[in-house]
Amino acid sequence: MPSFPDNFENNSSGGFNLDLRLEGIESFRKSLEKFFFSEATVRNCASNNSGVNLAVELECNLSLVEMLFHFNRGTWGNFSQSYSSFTAVLEKFRTENLVSIDIEELSILFKDTRIIINKIYERSIPEQLESILGEMGKHYVHFSKGLSETPYEIYVPVFEEDCSENDFFLRTIESNHSQKDYFNYWGLYFESEDDAIIYDLQASHLENGDLYMLNTD
Repeated sequence: MPSFPDNFENNSSGGFNLDLRLEGIESFRKSLEKFFFSEATVRNCASNNSGVNLAVELECNLSLVEMLFHFNRGTWGNFSQSYSSFTAVLEKFRTENLVSIDIEELSILFKDTRIIINKIYERSIPEQLESILGEMGKHYVHFSKGLSETPYEIYVPVFEEDCSENDFFLRTIESNHSQKDYFNYWGLYFESEDDAIIYDLQASHLENGDLYMLNTD
C-alpha cells in the first residue's frame, strides 16, 4: 500500500488541535458524524493569521457500493437539506469564528476503500463534494474493472503534467484550477497492481501512469 507523508499535524486532543480555539468545532464534528454515519476527526492542516485550513477524516462502516446506494437515495450526506446540509453547517462554523475556515483535505474511510479529496480552489470541497460522489456512482462500473475489483485508495483529483511522459501529480504548483479539474483524472490503487492506475473520467478509461506527490509549501 502506498505511503504518503501526512499533510496535517497529529494530535491526541479529541480529534482536533486545541491551539486552534475555534468556536463550534465540536458541534461541526458531531454534525458530520450524523450526516455521514461516521466517526469524524477534524485536525489542523495549516493556519496563519488570516485563516485556518482543516483536514477532515470520516470513518464510515459501509462499503463504497453501500455508500453509493444510500447517497443515490438521498439518505447519506444530508446534501438536500438546505438548512442543515454539509455546506450549511460548515458556513455556520465559519461565521462563529473571526478567521476564515476552509477544508484542505477530506478523507473518507469505507470498509473497502479510502477516498481522499483535495482542495483545488477556495471552498472547492464543500462546493463540489456532492458532484464528485455523483460522478463516482456513474463511473463505478468502469473504474472497478467491470465490478471485479474495488480500488483501496482513490485520490481526487490528480493532474496530468506531461502527456508524453504520462506523469500525474496529486498536487500542482498551479493555482488557477476550477471545478472541472475534479472530473478529469483520479488516481487509483488496486491490490492487484504494483503502481497507481489513472482513471480518465472523460474517456471512462483506466490507464497506467506515474503518480507523484508535489509539495506546494
